[in-house]
Amino acid sequence: MLRVILFILLIIPVSIQAQRTIKWNGLHLNAIDKQGRKQGEWLFFDKKGNAVMQCSFNNDMVSGPRVFFNNGDTILVRLERKNDREPFIYYYKNQQINGVFAHKGDDFNIELDHIPAGFTAADIRELKRWYAVKIEPVYMFGVERLADYFSAAYYKSNAIPNWHHNFVLTINASGKVTNVEWEEKDELWTANLEREVFDMFYSMGRWQPFFDTWQTQEIKITMSLGADLKAITAR
Repeated sequence: MLRVILFILLIIPVSIQAQRTIKWNGLHLNAIDKQGRKQGEWLFFDKKGNAVMQCSFNNDMVSGPRVFFNNGDTILVRLERKNDREPFIYYYKNQQINGVFAHKGDDFNIELDHIPAGFTAADIRELKRWYAVKIEPVYMFGVERLADYFSAAYYKSNAIPNWHHNFVLTINASGKVTNVEWEEKDELWTANLEREVFDMFYSMGRWQPFFDTWQTQEIKITMSLGADLKAITAR
């Protein structure tokens, strides 16, 4: 299934490729337009670089199905919600199960077209987990290493000393760093250093935005950054 989806991605219109994209395995994915809105086909990855979800965006809103992958195989296809009912296809031990997430307020029930042999309460819990899946922010969608970016940024810097600081980055729903906060500044902090730090963070490549259940959301992550680059941590 993943191979089929990636073949479809090969025929993305040139107008989408001409926008700002992420290059992955020769494909141009995860485009944003000049207004910073998500457009076209997107792939989301875990921190190991494995594809975990594919969907389409139209002016920042999810359009069409969301396809979730588990170890390279399709595990769940969630179709567009109509009123309070969201159809889905769940793949259970090589069996296809059709069902509906029936919403009522903040709660939902699961309706299945049939109960396959061996399907237990634990399997229902696993299906619920896939429904509420959260995909964490990953720098440059995992196609570039965070340490490599900061190594280059430090090399070009004129003012950043050998210090250790914690920063809080705000990453918007399209993966851009929009705000930077830091802990109490020490005696080494200067106006030149502040300009260097701002430039370093705001010049970063896009992050994979945080995806929670249905849409991408703005999120704050904490980053501990040391000049030896061994202390780069996020979230």
